[in-house]
Amino acid sequence: MESVSTEFTALQFPDWQGEFEAVEREADIGKIRERLRASRRAILLRLKTNTSRPPGTAERIALNDAIHLLRVLRNEYFPLRDWHE
Repeated sequence: MESVSTEFTALQFPDWQGEFEAVEREADIGKIRERLRASRRAILLRLKTNTSRPPGTAERIALNDAIHLLRVLRNEYFPLRDWHE
């Protein structure tokens, strides 16, 4: 019996990780900007829920890494542009 591999994996941080991974998978340069914005919004929303359900250490590290990578991607795809435009 063959093992079938799938790309589906359970998200460790479903509040924001799906949007973040969508940026990493996006191949259409025309959609990258909106994916970056959606991911940033999801992360900021998660950080705002900090008082009712604060992130643990692993999630804080993942959030920090994700924010850093979003900045790198933004600067790579849209140098010298305002991310908020």
